[in-house]
Amino acid sequence: LCYFFGIKAAKIKDPDDPTKKITDYWEPCKKDVLGDPDLLKNLKAYDKDNIDPKTVEKVGAMVPDPDFDPQRVKKASVAAYGLCCWAIAMVKYDKVAKVVAPKKAKLATAEAELAEVMESLKKKQAQLKEVEDKLGELAKGLKECEEKKAGLEAKKEDCVQKLDRAEK
Repeated sequence: LCYFFGIKAAKIKDPDDPTKKITDYWEPCKKDVLGDPDLLKNLKAYDKDNIDPKTVEKVGAMVPDPDFDPQRVKKASVAAYGLCCWAIAMVKYDKVAKVVAPKKAKLATAEAELAEVMESLKKKQAQLKEVEDKLGELAKGLKECEEKKAGLEAKKEDCVQKLDRAEK
């Protein structure tokens, strides 16, 4: 958790050799992470999409350690088991996100291209509708003209017959 939340380790005297100092994460973790009343909220709200690669590397190196096995940790503390699982899940999520991120970028590009093509299609469909409407008007006009022609031909035939009778 200290790695994920950027908590620095304290330097304490080595219990085996008092002349040396070792890094200790327990005290800073108790004070700054575990003692925080908003720990659960912080874990839920953690920005898992922007985890520092160094953090993932450090925690990822701890995952194969048998002492970091969630079942083994659960024997010591159920609360620590949950935190252990959370840390492992963050590392796995980061690995998956690195695989999925390029695919998401390709998807966004493809969706943008699709939007452009769909916009072009809408314009072409609108143009086609205009042409079909004009064609419909022209067909209607042609039908009216053909009916008028047929009517005029019938009148002409009638007039020819009347003229023929008048001459007789």
